[in-house]
Amino acid sequence: MTMASNIFRALSAERGVFRDEAVLRPEFLPDELPGREREMRELASYLHPVIRGQAPQSVLLMGPPGVGKTTLSKLVLKQLADVSRKALPLYINCWETSTRFGILNELVLALGDMMPRRGIAADEVVARLREIGKREGTPIPILVLDEVDRLSAASSREDQVLYDLTRSTETLGLPCSIIGITNDTNIALKLDARVRSSLTNHLIEFKPYSPDQLKAILLERSKRAFLPDVLEAEVVSVCAAAGAKGGGDARISLHLLWSAGRKAESEGASKVSLAHVKSVQSSSLSSASTPAERKSADLDGMDLAIVEKIKVSGERGVTSGDLYIHFKANESEQRTLRARLVRLEKGGLIQADVAEPDNGGRTRRWMLRKTA
Repeated sequence: MTMASNIFRALSAERGVFRDEAVLRPEFLPDELPGREREMRELASYLHPVIRGQAPQSVLLMGPPGVGKTTLSKLVLKQLADVSRKALPLYINCWETSTRFGILNELVLALGDMMPRRGIAADEVVARLREIGKREGTPIPILVLDEVDRLSAASSREDQVLYDLTRSTETLGLPCSIIGITNDTNIALKLDARVRSSLTNHLIEFKPYSPDQLKAILLERSKRAFLPDVLEAEVVSVCAAAGAKGGGDARISLHLLWSAGRKAESEGASKVSLAHVKSVQSSSLSSASTPAERKSADLDGMDLAIVEKIKVSGERGVTSGDLYIHFKANESEQRTLRARLVRLEKGGLIQADVAEPDNGGRTRRWMLRKTA
């Protein structure tokens, strides 16, 4: 009797086209960032005083999605850490950590101390930071606050932490610096007046990538992502053009190139052709018919599942409660789901109307945004 072959062994035996496909993922940190040399030097110049033990002034990075703001900040801080231990880089996404307590607690943890996660007030965390600030040799924290505009949302008003951090020597007893990152060009109007000048005094504006810049990024990444000579002519150019059409967003270009490579591997092809690009482009979220759908290119699995559930509900939409039931969300998971819905709404993928449930009260009914 012949033993059935193992599909995974068969796939592993195939040559494939990738050397390291992780290089094409949004979270990958490259050694260089083509097209952002000016912005990189400018940010480095603002941070340079930390090498002399002085707290840098805070900086705001502003620009549309996918133009390198987060990647550049991480790369600059990585290079800073290579030459000096006087700085303590700390990255915080304000959609995931959106409270004063949460951000200050992350700072305490980064400085090597522990605090109870429940049952204490933010002022107790401040007191702990003051104790830490008295220690000899404490490094200067440089906090990257990604999506910093989330803190000034009317529903949260957690932006007191921005006052804490921009005046940290006075409020926390230790010098700190902020690198704020935002897509919101109106952020200055939303910030507390006490914070506005400190955070917006040094602004680095990121313009959308040009087609040539996107092509340079893809060429650099493809050298590490693919095996030699597997990309056919025009593949990189077409993927770059897709990102340029999508608002100069490098994530769209990278996602399309990665998807084309996956398509080639699934067919057992030895090269990634223009036909593979066009095949995935016709069905990929990165080239979908609406701008809102194009923004979905780099959502994680849970976000995609939420968008898909809302999409199939059609024009009628789906209530928050229905989503909780669909995903079998407990109380903690419901909070996470609500945060994801707000983020997807802010990103222009979905929109909400107020609905009247049968049992009274008010809830939100979510639907796919048609334009963005």
